[in-house]
Amino acid sequence: MAADAAIELTGVVKDFRGVRVLDGVDFVVPRGAITVLIGPSGAGKTVTVNHIVGLIDPTRGTVEVAGRNLAHLSDSELNDLRQGLAAVLQGSLPFTCGLFYSMNVYENVASPLRQRRPRWSPERIHEVTLESLKLVGLGGNVNDMPDTLSSGMAKRAAIARALALEAPIVIIDDFDSGIDSVRLALLCDLLKEIQREMDGTFLVTTHDMTAARKLADYVAVIHEGRIVASGEADEIFADDSPLVSQLIGGELSGPIQLRSP
Repeated sequence: MAADAAIELTGVVKDFRGVRVLDGVDFVVPRGAITVLIGPSGAGKTVTVNHIVGLIDPTRGTVEVAGRNLAHLSDSELNDLRQGLAAVLQGSLPFTCGLFYSMNVYENVASPLRQRRPRWSPERIHEVTLESLKLVGLGGNVNDMPDTLSSGMAKRAAIARALALEAPIVIIDDFDSGIDSVRLALLCDLLKEIQREMDGTFLVTTHDMTAARKLADYVAVIHEGRIVASGEADEIFADDSPLVSQLIGGELSGPIQLRSP
């Protein structure tokens, strides 16, 4: 594993029912920075994230997080490793964005803190829970149930929970989903501020290029299950190759099309 890498995937292949979803993914997430993974819908962003958090195993290849090869970990060791992660995932009921629909918004943030931070006093957990919800604009929604929230509010509640955990590695999948442009810009500023304060490692996937430009120190581009470009953000955003420039610029002509030729 590279010395400066918090996460590294090497040659990761994933087949689902005979369909190749990841096709030799090589991907490094540098420590202490914000890495943004971009790509069209169905390119493999979420499947990549699910490998990193240990929800699925690769058909071939290796996944290393915090210097540990996930394939070599027992269930108990994997759970211990996850204590250093905070993730906002895609999902379906009753776990959309990882929220528990049997708990109100407050408890969705406070309950993981009680489990992961057993030495924290009830007063500190209460303070951090409220502050985290206020940061994402949900200070007035503490008693709401997740099924009453809009998709954007649910995503913000899940982000609040991830930030409250103060984990060294934060992963946010489908960051922009359901969030309006103003709040998305504000959340970008918030994530950058928190990442700088904690010197944490953030991995974010998004379709929104404005958000990607605001957030990224590093960028990786995934297409058809392969990383086709990666590097420092300025370098990737200046890439004039047809695929990368079409994706970043939203051009109609290029290799990404609705219909096959």
